[in-house]
Amino acid sequence: MKAAILANDQPGFIKPMAAGLQKMLRSLGHDVDVFPDGLAMLNYGAFKAAQERLKNRAKSLINLVKPERFLLKQHVSWFDLKRFEAKLAQYDVIIVVCHIPDAFLANKLLGIERIRQKVQRPVVLYQNYYLATRGDWSQKIITLGGNNKGYGLERYDWYLAASVVSESPLSKQAHPYSLIGQDLRDASLVAEAKPSFKVLLDFDRKGFEQFRQLQIQALEQTNIEYTQLKGRYSQADIRQLYRQHSALFLSCRESFGLPIVENQLCGSYIFTPFKNWAPSHYINKSLHASGEGDLGDNFMVYDNDVEKLKQQLLSCQKNHPGEQIEQSFKRQYRALYQGDLRQLSNFVTKLARGEINCTSHVRHQELNLGITS
Repeated sequence: MKAAILANDQPGFIKPMAAGLQKMLRSLGHDVDVFPDGLAMLNYGAFKAAQERLKNRAKSLINLVKPERFLLKQHVSWFDLKRFEAKLAQYDVIIVVCHIPDAFLANKLLGIERIRQKVQRPVVLYQNYYLATRGDWSQKIITLGGNNKGYGLERYDWYLAASVVSESPLSKQAHPYSLIGQDLRDASLVAEAKPSFKVLLDFDRKGFEQFRQLQIQALEQTNIEYTQLKGRYSQADIRQLYRQHSALFLSCRESFGLPIVENQLCGSYIFTPFKNWAPSHYINKSLHASGEGDLGDNFMVYDNDVEKLKQQLLSCQKNHPGEQIEQSFKRQYRALYQGDLRQLSNFVTKLARGEINCTSHVRHQELNLGITS
């Protein structure tokens, strides 16, 4: 089988997930290419391309005066797009790695429907989670489809997911997903010896300031050193920061949160005020039951109580065994570290048998009702 993975080359979860999927498929003996400009190609539109050209021309003129202030954006041309589409015709499946809701909005990834029709290949979405398990948020996104502003589950022919668990129950209908986990094995994600206990505060999130204030209050009252993430970091730089700290404080509720995984691999505890800020990391919970589940051993849930948080911090400060945290994560969340090749192989078998094809998406329309009703 030949697979094309469409991604980008920006900081975030897309690049490492695309690389990990390529590694997993190649270990099964398949021919796989990652296109780091794939999402840009899918976002091509004649009007949008014309806008970018006009902006580039304007910035070129400005650059003659103050070139250090401006960077020209690369834009996709019609000729680039045609060459790209011709390449995709050589593959058996097209796998898109993209953010949600962008993956479902009608004004994003404009080329999906066009390319599917032209090359007659199944289009698959690979994400950290599966849309149908996101409760009210799923409803909001799927409802957009009724207003011609977006799509529901009928946009893709199949779904690959790292996790499908949350506090929202999954309907008992047959759903078009394969739970393949993710392969994050990399020399930059390892626990290193830490001379002192330092805390890493995730990026600030608007509307969650009160939770950050309580976290900082606890850290300052216990005299524990901390670093706040700000601005932009390369993958190498931010993973270096992960390795230097012993705990990560979440700043808001995460749909999945790749840093939750990466920091545990680097030997860090995960502090959260509530269990439901990390719903994709529940363990021992039925997919079809509502409510919260348990989190792994590396999670510190302090119920947004400053005194409880201070006690947990002081306890962890006395004992912060990075390698044990890393090993505990690998034991409890094995598929989130090295993937599930059995499930991925089953997906490939479905493709080979034609059970997943370029018209499969049509059958998923009725599943939206089970989510929005």
